[in-house]
Amino acid sequence: MVLNLKRFGAVCAMVAVLATSVSAEVVGPGPFVVDEPGANVQVDTPTNGDNDQSRQNVDISYNTLLQPGTYSGSVWSYRAGQTGSVIPYLAISNGEHSYEIVAVGDQVDIDDAGLDLNVTLPFGGDSFVLDTAKEVFGGIVNPTGIGEQNPIYTNLNSGGLMDHDNNNDGNLSPPVVGGTVDGLGHTNLPRSYAFSINIVPEPSSVLLIVLSGLCLLPLRRRRR
Repeated sequence: MVLNLKRFGAVCAMVAVLATSVSAEVVGPGPFVVDEPGANVQVDTPTNGDNDQSRQNVDISYNTLLQPGTYSGSVWSYRAGQTGSVIPYLAISNGEHSYEIVAVGDQVDIDDAGLDLNVTLPFGGDSFVLDTAKEVFGGIVNPTGIGEQNPIYTNLNSGGLMDHDNNNDGNLSPPVVGGTVDGLGHTNLPRSYAFSINIVPEPSSVLLIVLSGLCLLPLRRRRR
């Protein structure tokens, strides 16, 4: 069989364009937001051990537009300023200041040894499917209960905005796939939390990498 190099080259060029577009997208400013010049870095109100200071936060400034496809959270990064537990999640908008959770990551329990460190961990959780292009948001929430608090640092001078809720009413939205995050007590709150979530497409990225490698074979043969 004679290889039509012109046609093969055109296909490979298209594959190359697709392959370069297959990369991780990031939501959230990341743990380094606390290092920005002029940062006003704080922690949320600590619990005294007898009250519940858990929090719900959706980052509405550092989101990303994803095209139709199947995606999953790969890793998430954070910096904590106090002890506590936190659960990351990914969500899409389903109305003004209202979100549908599409993926929930693994809970992290932070003790004294985990403070003031830039930490990156596997996100965990299942993949999710977008039938149309959607803005995807990153969020964090804490378990609710006596002694709970949000451990993640916040920068009040980042220029970012959060949809934020405390647990004064005892009614934080639970982190479950398909659940709705709404009824937030503070919308468009000026601050950013020191976390981010990497989102990757699957499994088409693997196929594109393989195809890109195959496209290089004729070039290697011609150079010999």
